[in-house]
Amino acid sequence: MSLRDLLQETWSSLSSNKARSFLTILGIVIGIASVIAMTSLIGGMQNMLMGELGLFQARMVQMYAFGAEPLDQDDLDVLALQFPEYEILTGVSSGSVEISTPSKTTGAQVVGADENYATVTNLKIEAGRTITADDQRRATKVLVIGRGVVLDLYGSEDYDCLGLTVRVGPNRESYTIVGIIEGGGTTMNFRATVMPISTLQLRVTGVTTFDQVYGLAREGVDIPALAASTQVFLVEHLGFKEDEVVVYSMQEILDQVNVIMGAFSLMLTAIASISLFVGGIGIMNMMLTTVTERTREIGLRKSLGAHTTDITRQFLAESIALCLIGGLFGIIFGYLMAMVLAWIVSLVQPGVSFMPALGFNAIAIAVGVCALIGIVFGFYPARRAAKMDPVESLRYQ
Repeated sequence: MSLRDLLQETWSSLSSNKARSFLTILGIVIGIASVIAMTSLIGGMQNMLMGELGLFQARMVQMYAFGAEPLDQDDLDVLALQFPEYEILTGVSSGSVEISTPSKTTGAQVVGADENYATVTNLKIEAGRTITADDQRRATKVLVIGRGVVLDLYGSEDYDCLGLTVRVGPNRESYTIVGIIEGGGTTMNFRATVMPISTLQLRVTGVTTFDQVYGLAREGVDIPALAASTQVFLVEHLGFKEDEVVVYSMQEILDQVNVIMGAFSLMLTAIASISLFVGGIGIMNMMLTTVTERTREIGLRKSLGAHTTDITRQFLAESIALCLIGGLFGIIFGYLMAMVLAWIVSLVQPGVSFMPALGFNAIAIAVGVCALIGIVFGFYPARRAAKMDPVESLRYQ
């Protein structure tokens, strides 16, 4: 039997009983749709998490020193000479302040940073600008704030406060809001407040050391190895104790997130795959019924010279066709289902917004699984049909 004849026979058989074929395909559609929906949702959540937490900045290395003498600018200069693998090294300090308008006051944890901070940490500005080198040099009284701080001060996240003046600190000095940080309520930047580090040190804390240091490695550098070498250097050459220094890279965090999300995806996919098993049983049930109904046809074919392999291929082709058709519609409906669920999440949880992510690998795996189900659950009915005795089959009523 040629491939063309095989396809024609398959289509004729499936279309002769449309209702039964549709119900059988529906089981596969539900199973594949469940798997695709779970995979897409988890992929979208992973992209949202990495994007909003800045995990795409895989070249970033963070350094904390808890010794009696924290890191200062001299230490940064030594690190820059010792490790040319760093494209940027920038230190930040922090302090607690009160920020007030004529009608409201809120407490904030303010970060003092220079013009490199936004680049290294992937800080995105929604409106206005970030800290500049001129701000740092002149110790200007400017603030870059998150939408959460805007909400606390003005009662609405969307309030246009660029250029407005607020009072900061115990001396209630006037500071100008020059930028709004991008990020919704689920992000770390929602309540962030940034000012020039020179301003923080001069007017707020009076401390010239850094709470932490950010390094941006150059392209092509082995990030985990650089982080490990940096920690060793801080301990052996700058006099810190091992328990006083923490150095880690965002690449390590990214790897951990991928492992956790991968395990979570595997678990949910395994649960959703139960419906695929049920769909496979439906395929076997239909094919066994079909074999029984077509017993005389099988006997006639064998008496006219059809080989055992021809009968096996015919019924296997029908089983695989059912699964592939179900898989195709399952992929489409699964992604649509994921989009609807993501939309519902955004309504129930304001500030959480993401698009489902469906990769080519997931589609390829879904198609492969469908074909495998067709073969596994269709093999027994196909072999049963192929082994029928032609004489007994022709006599079957």
